[in-house]
Amino acid sequence: MLAGLVKMFLGGPFNRIFDTVDHALDNETERQGIRANALSRYAETAAMDRADARKYRVFWFAWGLFVFPLGIWWALVLLDTAMTGVFQLRLGIADLPQSIQPKADLIFASIFGSGGVALASQAVASAIRGRR
Repeated sequence: MLAGLVKMFLGGPFNRIFDTVDHALDNETERQGIRANALSRYAETAAMDRADARKYRVFWFAWGLFVFPLGIWWALVLLDTAMTGVFQLRLGIADLPQSIQPKADLIFASIFGSGGVALASQAVASAIRGRR
């Protein structure tokens, strides 16, 4: 009897509170799904843009103009490190000038980091999308 009275007086407000909480959680899940979809579409669009750019010779010429000298310098640094470690012979390869270093860092990041970032963002997007 007492339980029936408590349920009658408190059942309505509690049901409304729980419905509000459920609705808020559903909205947050939907927002995360939209974010995951947007990230996925952005990654696909960026990949298609890069693929389109790679079709043209001028892209490869411009890319090679910056990457090949940087690659030669990097190979010389590695050779210098190996020679110093094994034979105690220092070749004396200089560091990159401070004006070039930020661009070199960007090139290294784009070569070695772009695949990792794309895979990580796709994994995060699919994980968020899978939580629905």
